[in-house]
Amino acid sequence: MRIFLYLIFLCLPYAAYAAEQVSPVGADLQAVLDSGADLWLEPGQVYPIYKALTFKKPGQRIATLHPKNLSDYATLRIAGADLGQLINGNQVDDIIVEQLILDGNRYRLSYLNKLISKKALVFFGGGKAKGQILRHCVFMAVRTWSTLKVHEGGSDIVVENNIFIGAGADVRGNGREGLENPHVDGFAWGDGISCAAQRTLVRNNVMIDPTDVGLVFFGAPGSVAEGNVIATISRESLGGLNLVDPLKYWAFADDPTLIDYRGVVLKDNWIDARGGRIHMAIPVGATPWVPSKEGYTFVGGTITGNLISGDAAAYGIILSGVKDFTVTDNRSTARYSGIAEGLNEKLPPDEPIAFVYNPALVSDSTLQADFKPVERHLKHLLRCNHLPRNTMGYRDYGYGEFEVQAVVTTAFKEMLGRKPNAVELAHFSLWLQASKGSADQLRHSLMVMPEFVARHGSVNPHQMQLFRQELWFNAFSGILGTFPKEGVEWVEASELYRSAWAVITQ
Repeated sequence: MRIFLYLIFLCLPYAAYAAEQVSPVGADLQAVLDSGADLWLEPGQVYPIYKALTFKKPGQRIATLHPKNLSDYATLRIAGADLGQLINGNQVDDIIVEQLILDGNRYRLSYLNKLISKKALVFFGGGKAKGQILRHCVFMAVRTWSTLKVHEGGSDIVVENNIFIGAGADVRGNGREGLENPHVDGFAWGDGISCAAQRTLVRNNVMIDPTDVGLVFFGAPGSVAEGNVIATISRESLGGLNLVDPLKYWAFADDPTLIDYRGVVLKDNWIDARGGRIHMAIPVGATPWVPSKEGYTFVGGTITGNLISGDAAAYGIILSGVKDFTVTDNRSTARYSGIAEGLNEKLPPDEPIAFVYNPALVSDSTLQADFKPVERHLKHLLRCNHLPRNTMGYRDYGYGEFEVQAVVTTAFKEMLGRKPNAVELAHFSLWLQASKGSADQLRHSLMVMPEFVARHGSVNPHQMQLFRQELWFNAFSGILGTFPKEGVEWVEASELYRSAWAVITQ
């Protein structure tokens, strides 16, 4: 009997493995989900997707079968020019998406002269969905407004240990696909994570080059963002961690001007404006983002232990229109420059600053001592709307004093592995200011230099985004290394980001 049980025990792993039926490239992936089974994908394979994969049964999973490392992940890649979404988990409990590359394919699919899908690349939450998990994935090249949307109605959702490489194009055109034109398509900004579902945990994710917001909570009471990194390397981001949207879904029943942010916590996150302007690192309240939303007050919430760094910062933490907030122990090592456009009127907003608040619109709150009261106003602290568009459909804003140097220095370090010398820094800073050029255009010029070719080989500048995507992916992959047999070990997000940058610039 004891031998019999021992044999059963030995067979258990093999039985479990046999039950994990791998779907090869070309198989009907949706049919697997329709059957109620888990969808296991073959390691290292690229699966072209022409219609979003839709979960059908609680507890289903989409994943790579036993990958050994990040490079071993299966890739789900959008293949249809009209498609923006890869996975739809709307209203399905306890689903899991893990260990996948989720590729919006922005830089292999030419834009058409029409708007593409407005659906997020991956859609979670919705209805009364609960217990959903998205972990250990790599997102890249999103072609829609949000990389991951966690919809209101959902609850108790976990988004952890993921990597986001690029989302959208910024106001200057950094990150654009070759044929993209905002005159036709509108600005194709992209969020990293857009969340309105209550009690969502967003933990230990690295987001490189989002262009709208790294992470935004639309109310989402009880939700926590902890230990994430949001970094701008080559593109501007309008916001880092945003609490700016008065979503009616979370309005108080007895007073719809009060929006429920109770239990929302932003803790120990790192926002790094290294090589692209972050217009606002952590804006809290509606009017710093959209002045027409004046009159709303956000209630509850804690912002603590966050770090803002980088020489391309604009504004740090801004508080205007909040009640019962606790904002303590946040730090800034950043340099701030480039005043916002405000209301495009004669009275400009306050100068760029780390911590600022409007005493008339902040009540019953605890703030750290280094917050400064507003001097002029804190309305629309962005630079993205008022100047006319150039011939390419983007806007030609000047750079802040420290910002322009950060753009040049980061481009040199990413592409050539070194800092610019004093002459190069002065020359390219002046060129960017005089021409209103972009960080992408600067990188194009560096890519044709013999120094770049000796380092990376000959790369067509038109393939720059694909080159950078691979550069960062390989760096992350090397740091994470080989996964242990018992599962996936993930590096702390701050260390993963810091180490990847060291690899890229060594």
